[in-house]
Amino acid sequence: MLAVLLVGAFMPTLDFFIVNVAVPSITEDLHASSGETELVVAVYAIVYASLLVLGGRLGDHWGRERTFVVGLALFTATSAMCGFAPDVWWLICGRALQGGASVVLFPQVLALIRIHYPPAERPRVMRVYGLATGSAMALGQLLGGLLISLDWLGLSWRWAFLVNLPVGAVTLVLAPLLLPATGRRAGRLSFDRTGVVLFAGAMVLLVLPLTVGRSAGWPGWTLLMLAGAAAALPGFWLWERRTESLGRDPLLPPGLLRVRALRTGLLTVASFYASLSSFLYVLALLLQNGQGLTPLQAGLVSSPLALGFCVASMSSAYLTNRWGTRPLKAAMGVQIAGYAGQFLLLPDGAAAVNIPALAALLAVNGVCTGVVMAPLLGLVLDKVDSARAGAASGLLATTQQVAGAVGLSVIGIVFHGAGRNTALAPARIADGYRHGLLYLVLTSAATLAGLFLLTRVRDATRPAGAPDGDARRVSSRN
Repeated sequence: MLAVLLVGAFMPTLDFFIVNVAVPSITEDLHASSGETELVVAVYAIVYASLLVLGGRLGDHWGRERTFVVGLALFTATSAMCGFAPDVWWLICGRALQGGASVVLFPQVLALIRIHYPPAERPRVMRVYGLATGSAMALGQLLGGLLISLDWLGLSWRWAFLVNLPVGAVTLVLAPLLLPATGRRAGRLSFDRTGVVLFAGAMVLLVLPLTVGRSAGWPGWTLLMLAGAAAALPGFWLWERRTESLGRDPLLPPGLLRVRALRTGLLTVASFYASLSSFLYVLALLLQNGQGLTPLQAGLVSSPLALGFCVASMSSAYLTNRWGTRPLKAAMGVQIAGYAGQFLLLPDGAAAVNIPALAALLAVNGVCTGVVMAPLLGLVLDKVDSARAGAASGLLATTQQVAGAVGLSVIGIVFHGAGRNTALAPARIADGYRHGLLYLVLTSAATLAGLFLLTRVRDATRPAGAPDGDARRVSSRN
């Protein structure tokens, strides 16, 4: 059963990151603008973030096992739609639908683990789950590069999506046989429909103009959409407050944000994830468009990042249990130094980068990310009472996805705008990458500041008798 569930967690995570290494090939093959290819990456996260809570409710209503199978079937079908896309807007629509399929599939994995594994076994299962999702993130570059370079049947970047078809087909056969049936909830499916519509609309109004506005020359409709987002987001929040005051179940419960540790933690997670996905995007552009590497060579250069992440993530629980938040702060400090060190590898006016030295710095980046990721999520949820843990987890997951999508849009503006390049000309890539590094240094510094503030907030509310400062244990939930 666990193997089937891990496939359901691995595939949606992999598909968010594997597309980064395929961006140059997609741009060339489909004659896409840089804004359109950014949207290929970002729209997946937008849909996922907007509908995540709905996915969990579908599992409650239909039964977790049934919903898992439906979600897996939809994810496999939409992967085929992406893989055979005839143009970039077909691909963007396919990615949006694929994000919707992930909403149906992914939330059932943790729910089924919680239902069918006793408390004594859950720590072991969650470690394996965390390794699977973390590996999907870290290995996306390498696996994508390998599949694209092999170029079976001349399908190039399409294999980044088509690889899901055989895996999905086999898992669809096994899932009904291995997953125990779960009960379904009688009655009408209940969720905050208006909140979902308002939030999804606000995300589209915000992210779409940020991604395509620059390459389109910022026409009037992009400015109108940004103005609409500025109005829609407060409107969504007022609706959520009204829904909560009436005793109903809002999409993002405003009352949760009265927990200061959660509020501070969400801002810290937002800055962390805003840099995570955007770094992999600009790295793929630097290596392939800027340095002329093949997708496989680019994947191999970035493989130390994946290796460092996997090794560090397996030891992160030990580090935080022994030294509290100190390893997280140290890792973020080292990561800032690593980004700054890349400036030395690519000084102003230079077009070529020292590949072995870059690979070494990527290994450092992977270790730092692995040390921080899981414990940070545990820190955020640490002060939330068990009765609201589910809602807080949904709010945390939504923050992760929205931050990733918005971060990708912003770094696209920084990268392409600073390089004065929308066609990804090789001579301009290095300049854009240097400006992207500045963005990454700033977001990482914000994460480090958030960790210091979060530690102070936790210590201010620690129970009587708890050890002082960073010596307190930090859970490392995935």
